[in-house]
Amino acid sequence: MKNKIFFLILIINLSCDPVEYSEVKSYKDYFPIEIQKEKKFLVTNITHNSFGKDTSSYYLKEIITESFIDLEGDTAYRIQRYWRTDTTQIYEIKDVWVVKKSENTIQQLEENIRFTKLIFPINKNSFWNGNAFNNLGYQEYSVQSIHMSFNLNNLTFDSCVSINQNYKSNLLEYENSQEIYSLGLGLVYKEVIVIQINNGNQNDITQGNEYIQELIEY
Repeated sequence: MKNKIFFLILIINLSCDPVEYSEVKSYKDYFPIEIQKEKKFLVTNITHNSFGKDTSSYYLKEIITESFIDLEGDTAYRIQRYWRTDTTQIYEIKDVWVVKKSENTIQQLEENIRFTKLIFPINKNSFWNGNAFNNLGYQEYSVQSIHMSFNLNNLTFDSCVSINQNYKSNLLEYENSQEIYSLGLGLVYKEVIVIQINNGNQNDITQGNEYIQELIEY
């Protein structure tokens, strides 16, 4: 009888111990938002056609200039984007984008089209509909790699997440869209490739476009 009472008391004591929950890291710093923070990129555009390929480039500067309350009653941020084709030129306004950061998503308005760039918490198994807030149809975004280092020209970023936004590969078509974000810094690399090819050879291009955006200064 005493043994039964002892075990009963033991079970009651154990059941009264506080339960500790480990906080799930969301890694929201993969898309930090800082007013007046400048980032500069080199953008390269390559157009392929029957005459060969034409390559052009320009410098892009992005600045988050202010916060405001949008029509949905949320805090949003204005991103002013400037460009120039030569380092001797003065940056001129190119366009204005808007971004807002909620508990669960990063939504960015680009040329009046809203994309869901990231979701939180983010991990190696994350995937979502990048077009959830526009009418372009379902487009699955997924994490290719996370918390990995990334080398870009003479810059090294210690912890990055790579997001695949579109991929198609067959004998006649190759498409690949991805963005890479660095922890504490945000977007460092973007590419959008949509080309037509011969016999599955990505080096034998008949037509299409390649867009590459690389961070060069921050």
